[in-house]
Amino acid sequence: MLKFLSELAPLVAFFMGYFYGGSIQSATLYMLITSVICVSSCYLLEGKISISSIVSSGVLLISASIALISGNSMYIKIKPTILYVLFASIFLISALRNKSFMKYMLNHFIQLEDASWNILSYRSAIFFLFMAILNETIWRSFEESTWVKFKVFGAIPITIIFLAFQIPFILQNKITDLEDKK
Repeated sequence: MLKFLSELAPLVAFFMGYFYGGSIQSATLYMLITSVICVSSCYLLEGKISISSIVSSGVLLISASIALISGNSMYIKIKPTILYVLFASIFLISALRNKSFMKYMLNHFIQLEDASWNILSYRSAIFFLFMAILNETIWRSFEESTWVKFKVFGAIPITIIFLAFQIPFILQNKITDLEDKK
């Protein structure tokens, strides 16, 4: 739950900063500060930081810093695209090598055969490529406020829907203790 809140809080700070602070620059600053606080809190409370949080926070730190220093909001708008392409690449390459990164991340929650982990990795790679294209299309084709609304109210529900569609596959291919004993 703490990890989920630490991922959600910077997004909420970004939205509040944009609509109450009046600019994408203030929104970026609020998101950056909130992200640092959340990552630090997770480390202090759990003694570790997930790899996805490190990558996400690192890309945010770089893109937000460049956006704030240069005054060019493009750098914060391409941050999701960079993350989506990065995650898609990681999932695709790990599946092609039959060393699913997704298995590494989630194996302590879900037990699946390697082939099933690879299928989920391929699906995730395609999903993240779709999200990268969608992000690029929206920020380049619509007003800034539309992109901010998509970032806050569109990307998360789309991701939740994608994850929900994976649940039947996971349940169908889940390894149970009984199967392990056979």
